Amino acid sequence: MTLAGDRQVFKIKAVIFDCDGTLVDSESLSARLIGRILQQHGHALDEATILQHFRGRPYARFLDDISQHFPQLDRELFSRQFREQSLPLLASELDTMPGAHDLLAALQLPRCIASNGPREKIETSLNSTGLKPYFGDAIISAYEVNAWKPDPALIHHALRLLGVAATDCLLVEDSASGIAAGLAAGVAVAGVHLHEDTAARFAGQIAIFPGLPQLAAALGLPVGISSAR
Repeated sequence: MTLAGDRQVFKIKAVIFDCDGTLVDSESLSARLIGRILQQHGHALDEATILQHFRGRPYARFLDDISQHFPQLDRELFSRQFREQSLPLLASELDTMPGAHDLLAALQLPRCIASNGPREKIETSLNSTGLKPYFGDAIISAYEVNAWKPDPALIHHALRLLGVAATDCLLVEDSASGIAAGLAAGVAVAGVHLHEDTAARFAGQIAIFPGLPQLAAALGLPVGISSAR
């Protein structure tokens, strides 16, 4: 299969997908939850700022940022509240990103998930949105391999799981840290749902698409460009 990107054509035999913000709309959901918990602690932070610090980053690093912003924040209590509330929220309110089901159903290549999130969160997200059957057990959590994007080691683990060379693999990502990991690992990268700063930073280095339907079209998959499933 080939992917035609911006001035590039990639030949691919397997696909690595990020999860949060790429296949499922979990980042905005988590940002709203974080905002509510911060309010309970007497602090206010808008969703856009939370996303700027949260998207694609290890939770511990995000917590460090929030703690610096709000030195009086009880880190232990905040983390406990976030952990207790996030999984039920994902299980009940999470949606896929538009086109996720159609792309995965049409894709006839080996694929896996490589995410900075813990496995329980990944599996909750995939199960609640009906995406789990597309991946089975082909899931790699950074917590299990002790390597978080932008460290390319997470992508190297995914390549070994899929049994393909980096030059034969496509990574689908929405975050700067994930894109950096993919480029460092030597895989082709397709960016979707990118913040404008991220798109500008990696322009010319990766293939950039507004969303999954446009990526599916570039891959030549038989799905409608207007698909929102």
